[in-house]
Amino acid sequence: MMHDAVIIGAGHNGLVAAAYLARAGRSVLVVERRELAGGACVSEHPWPGWTVSTASYVCSLLHPDIISELDLKAYGYQAYRKDPSSFTVLGDGRSLVLGRDRQANRREIAAWSQADVDGYERCDAAIVEHAAELFNAMNDDEPRFERLSGAAQSMFLGSAATFVERYIETPVLQAAIASEGIIGTFAGPRDAGTGYVMAHHFAGRALGVQGAWGYVRGGMGSISAALAAVATKQGAQVRTGAAVSTLLVDGGRAAGVALEDGTEIRSRAVLSNADPRTTFARLVPSGTLDAEFLKKVSDWRDEGSSLKLNLALGELPRFAGRSLNGDGMRQPGSATIHITPDIDYLQRAFQDAAAGLPSREPFLECFLQTPSDPSLAPPGKHLLSIFAQYFPYNRSDGPWTSSKRETAADLIVETLGRYAPNVPAAVEERQILAPPDLEDRFNLPRGHIFHGELLPGQIFEKRFAVRTPLPGLYLCGSGTHPGGCVSGIPGWRGARACLQDLAHV
Repeated sequence: MMHDAVIIGAGHNGLVAAAYLARAGRSVLVVERRELAGGACVSEHPWPGWTVSTASYVCSLLHPDIISELDLKAYGYQAYRKDPSSFTVLGDGRSLVLGRDRQANRREIAAWSQADVDGYERCDAAIVEHAAELFNAMNDDEPRFERLSGAAQSMFLGSAATFVERYIETPVLQAAIASEGIIGTFAGPRDAGTGYVMAHHFAGRALGVQGAWGYVRGGMGSISAALAAVATKQGAQVRTGAAVSTLLVDGGRAAGVALEDGTEIRSRAVLSNADPRTTFARLVPSGTLDAEFLKKVSDWRDEGSSLKLNLALGELPRFAGRSLNGDGMRQPGSATIHITPDIDYLQRAFQDAAAGLPSREPFLECFLQTPSDPSLAPPGKHLLSIFAQYFPYNRSDGPWTSSKRETAADLIVETLGRYAPNVPAAVEERQILAPPDLEDRFNLPRGHIFHGELLPGQIFEKRFAVRTPLPGLYLCGSGTHPGGCVSGIPGWRGARACLQDLAHV
């Protein structure tokens, strides 16, 4: 059977592409290496009674037009806002909680610095303004960095630290904001380009508010389940357990895929949700692409530095001076818990990794969805999801081993235990995903969660285009604009380009 399009990979972007292509009346087959669709946007059950957002963990950038046009809410998608949104703790028992309540924020910040009350609001307004400009450019067919305002360009090319320090003097508040500039990035907050990463993490509108983040009921896999349901209802097929070995090329254009079991699937177009390195250096037959393009592939910066640790806890973490639930104070049970006392702490953590070793004092972002969605854990239990940096894919002390994974997890638990002393004893199970595990399980190149750095030289038109040098082959994953996070936009853009071209084939 000849398909109009075969999509390599049933990650959320591949499913978005499938849904739009099928909705346009095209015959679509999605082939997925794993037995579970969703890529890194999945909910899994590593322990009886637990539902874990294994890799991606919170939602903001999923484009509201995708949500509405594909009617995802009718298929079970339900996101809700984290509030308070941010809880940053210090070793001396002090903490800072921020959320949607402006007056509460002002009281929290005034306890640290009266000057920062207004400084924070000006900083937040500036970030939101530039992030809104970024959002408006995310779905461009032909993205161009030069079309942005001069102020936005300046922020995006500069460092997160420099931007935040312009407005705020309190170290813990500086770090809480600037940490958004290093998520998933092998760079420190004082490095050029991290201003863009910070804006990227404020660019979402899935919750109806610029920059707001939230949880998805049932875990992140509910997004992929809804997308798969929409795509299949429109007529697309999703085949799991079907690993692609090579791209088929006929007459100088993509003509389908061959699976590892020898099956050949013919199609008029192929969309790859895999990363650029996998797509162009492994799947496209040797000799198909020219040397100049392959040099861009080989020079692509995609070394990961993130480690995901999922902990099954017997009780809520207990932080000095602030309860997560039930004491009448401002309760940050749903907030992102930051272990980031100041910007220099973050920069030192990066410098350890730049030398090829895990950070001795890692940056931690911790998420507790179970206080607001207890269905994810057995009664009375809680799931703590920890995103940790920096843990480089390439270590100067040799490859990752089982013992090195356990040592990294021990360090993370020990670090968190300095702020919440009950945590180490409360751990009942743990799931460790070091960069090689993110690569093996989710095909994230060298463990990089964005399919490549979101830094100058790899953003906007400098990312890979959805149309590739091989006619009939399209990229629909995070290696193309606007990059990583669960946005669905790369899949949407890839499908749109494919549909335009199929009309002329």
